[in-house]
Amino acid sequence: MAVGWITFHITDRCNLDCHHCLRDPELRPKDLPVALIRRVLGEAREKYGSDHTAFSGGEPTLHPEFGAVVDAAVDQGFSWHMVSNGHGFPAVLELLGARPERLAGLTSVSFSLDGATAGVHDAIREKGSYEEVLRAASVCMASGVKFVLQMAVHAKNEHEVEAMGLLASQLGANRLSFTLTQPTGTHHDRDHYLSPAAFRRVLARIERLRDALTLPVGVPEGWYTEQPFHVCQPFASQQLHVDLQGRVNLCCQHSGIPGDGSDRDIAGDLNVMSLTEAHRRFVRLVHDAQEAKLDAIERGEIGDWDHFACNWCMKHFGKPHWIDDGVGGPPAARQRWRGAWEKRNRLPIVS
Repeated sequence: MAVGWITFHITDRCNLDCHHCLRDPELRPKDLPVALIRRVLGEAREKYGSDHTAFSGGEPTLHPEFGAVVDAAVDQGFSWHMVSNGHGFPAVLELLGARPERLAGLTSVSFSLDGATAGVHDAIREKGSYEEVLRAASVCMASGVKFVLQMAVHAKNEHEVEAMGLLASQLGANRLSFTLTQPTGTHHDRDHYLSPAAFRRVLARIERLRDALTLPVGVPEGWYTEQPFHVCQPFASQQLHVDLQGRVNLCCQHSGIPGDGSDRDIAGDLNVMSLTEAHRRFVRLVHDAQEAKLDAIERGEIGDWDHFACNWCMKHFGKPHWIDDGVGGPPAARQRWRGAWEKRNRLPIVS
């Protein structure tokens, strides 16, 4: 199967302190070099015929050379999309509008909105961030830029799933997406935890919402599947993910989250090898993980949480993952870079 697109984690800079962030903000923020992005996209175009890419972070628009990052794509005929928290988006659109090719190649912007009300969203992300998203959505509507609203679902906001459908419709979103929140290894996980049964009930509500709305409603990888052997889009090479250090890893869920120190989820370093060589190593990495899952199925060691593909993958690769009584895997003893955690005691992970 051909590679659908490559997602680049272009920066760890961010202007928020989200409680469910998977990154390690104790480290000094880094920015992916534009030259590497341009070269890898050139290889993807030449070797795979790829014509689409995506940018994430952190907040991707805070990359010091964000315009040049976009140019690396559009100059080679790529369309692109990105994930954003919406802060200062009018200025972002002005930057993109400086070259018509940038906006012409933009297929959509996915705005992170974790509540249908300011009280819920701002408690998870930061005060005032709800209004920033709504302002960004309004600017997109006025400018003809397609946008998606995506909600990371957990215990603190699952009660607003249906209200999110109404809000997305009112704002003129092109799609609404509900992701399943992964644990971070921090004390915030205790406030986000839902049981497998509770997440399945949320999924059933999302499916009913999808049937009731004309607005497209989607659920990305990670939710419950009846079949325990599930091949996700990254494992099928429909997407390749390049992390902040220029390495092909398994997916964005693995990028930056604390692990057991083995880096077993890293396929190859694009600073020293070609995209095809890194992809070849990625295929072997996926093959080994799939064999491990089959071994667990054969031994009858599949529990409820193992039907959530991302959760099993996190467990297999030594990352924080949900378990029946909280969170398993390594803790993340760290502080947030913007200082919001610096005045708090480091609390133990739920276990």
